[in-house]
Amino acid sequence: MRTYRLPSYPYGSAPGLPLRLLVFAVIAACGDTPPAGDTDSTSGQATETTTETATASTSGGVTPTTTAATTGLDTSSTTDSATSTTSTSTTEPVTSTTSTSTTEPGTSTTSTSTTEPGASTTSTSTTEPGTSTTDSETGVDPCGPDGEGPLLNCYEGCPAELFAVMPYVEEFAEQAGYDAHWTGNWDAPVLADGALTFGPHPLTLDWWDNYSPTTSKEKYGDTLQCARVRITPPATAIEDDDLFEITVRLPEGAMYETSGMTLTLDTANEQVLLRSRIGQVEWVDYTDAPLAFDRDVENTIDALVYGQGDKYVVEVRNAAYPDDVVVVTAEATLGATGETTLLGWRDSKTVYVDRLVIGEPSAAVYDRLVAELP
Repeated sequence: MRTYRLPSYPYGSAPGLPLRLLVFAVIAACGDTPPAGDTDSTSGQATETTTETATASTSGGVTPTTTAATTGLDTSSTTDSATSTTSTSTTEPVTSTTSTSTTEPGTSTTSTSTTEPGASTTSTSTTEPGTSTTDSETGVDPCGPDGEGPLLNCYEGCPAELFAVMPYVEEFAEQAGYDAHWTGNWDAPVLADGALTFGPHPLTLDWWDNYSPTTSKEKYGDTLQCARVRITPPATAIEDDDLFEITVRLPEGAMYETSGMTLTLDTANEQVLLRSRIGQVEWVDYTDAPLAFDRDVENTIDALVYGQGDKYVVEVRNAAYPDDVVVVTAEATLGATGETTLLGWRDSKTVYVDRLVIGEPSAAVYDRLVAELP
């Protein structure tokens, strides 16, 4: 687990920040302040390490570090506390293998991928939600009642089968429904094209023009949350831009929308991160793992976030690479319940959230989720 301390200017490390610092210095001199509330321009802006000192807190037996930073995203290490589960593993500590579904009777393939500690990529997939073929090595249908491995191998698009009776389902189709359950601010997301849309942001020097959060009016505890997101990484990646974040267990009264357990989709670095914001310019990074994106085209992402007590597991799948399901885990004490936030940061192209489902996991998937927890 890593803690990043950015320079203590208010709004992160997006391009043109010296001018931004000057602007806010003038504002402060005139007795004016930017809008009250969150100043999460540092969303997704972990930076290159220059010095490290150990902090006093630990999570899952791992001591986080505090890092003074300059520029660039540091993805050099991950916490050892995070773990994930695949159907078959090798003796290599950072390599996992699973068998893919068969394409012809009596044939199968096996894929091996190398990931960082605390994360894994599996390679069993199906072409239709809830259907699969039997693993030729184990004789077990990975999507059957005795199946193992990530749920996103078997469930696409946040189907009802993942949840117990009466989950909260939001398809962002009606303004009245959105207004009843969510509240947005700054450059607030809007309902358009049958989805909740974030951006495109104008990429100005004013951070609040480039920052779209929305927060649930309900608080949730040990729930499974599933989101289907469409995101278009630009042809030329810009560090710390085009980020999308899903946060659960946001503490009541938190100053920042990403102070809970945050899943960050980082398209510039083609990775996912689990982290928490603990100060205006300070983050704790629990783990990260690679996630492939196609640039300058729309990528459809399914993401599962499940928290049970202080333990969290996230599964992420890019529909363009159905054989690669990323699993990352973390441990953090964030309170028994909290709000959920969706947040877009400096998205040069519109990000769409088509569907969000929040509820208790169904009996059919509960044991597999628990098996993935750290």
